[in-house]
Amino acid sequence: MQKLLDALLKAADGLARVTSVASRIMLLAVAAMLFVQVVLRYVFLYSLPWPEEASRYLMIWVVMITGSLLVKDEQLVSVDFFDALWPKRVIAYRNAIFRVMLVGLLCVLFREGLDQALFAWNRTTTALQVSWFWPYLAVPVGSALMIFHMAVLALRDILRPEGVQQEASVLRADI
Repeated sequence: MQKLLDALLKAADGLARVTSVASRIMLLAVAAMLFVQVVLRYVFLYSLPWPEEASRYLMIWVVMITGSLLVKDEQLVSVDFFDALWPKRVIAYRNAIFRVMLVGLLCVLFREGLDQALFAWNRTTTALQVSWFWPYLAVPVGSALMIFHMAVLALRDILRPEGVQQEASVLRADI
């Protein structure tokens, strides 16, 4: 079981690196599109019809996939007031239970997001004229990434309740 956990943790690290690079590229694209749009609008008195729409949809993607990095690095809001009073094993099992419950909620988000994406397949956006499927797809993709990271963390909490240690990761290295 330890080998499986080590392989999953390694896969989670690789997936986090890919996710981090993708979100950074999308964020740079948003900044570049909006900069060009502002320059065109205020310097040349001309504007393109699509940058606002494209940047809005890319920001949705950035938020959803970057959320998985927050899950992986345990950067979500938590109440840890009493954690100093409890043994590490109890905290680890409590965290595993909470993570499993969150996986359940994320599974609902995944299912509903996928339903919405498939429902919007034949509709197109106003300016870009692409299927609404692509903006809506951010929700199931982001929730699937969060489910994976949440499940790996729950398994880690169960198998290594005493030895849970935070290492510098993709997100923590940037802070």
